[in-house]
Amino acid sequence: MGLFNIGGAKATSDLVEGCYVGSEVPGRRVAKCLGLIEYTQKGLAGDMPEVSSSIFRALLDAAKGEGANAVVNVRLTSGSYHQQGTQWQVTYVVAFGDAVVLE
Repeated sequence: MGLFNIGGAKATSDLVEGCYVGSEVPGRRVAKCLGLIEYTQKGLAGDMPEVSSSIFRALLDAAKGEGANAVVNVRLTSGSYHQQGTQWQVTYVVAFGDAVVLE
């Protein structure tokens, strides 16, 4: 079983091509670290955003916008808060990791 049941046993290393939960990628070398990158997905009215491969693809797209070709040390966190001035509760999932250039 993998992270959030995504990808089964393979999810321990490669969530989607280019996003890795570990700090190393087998057969590749980290040539440059470009720093922390994050992507936030929100939902309203207490509906937790579905954690799917799309959140990891969006994280990788954000990293590519900074010049990276992969994200290592990928982690997820989630939470909720009350939207000011309403009775709505906003839930969110944040994916983050280190944007890197792999050789």
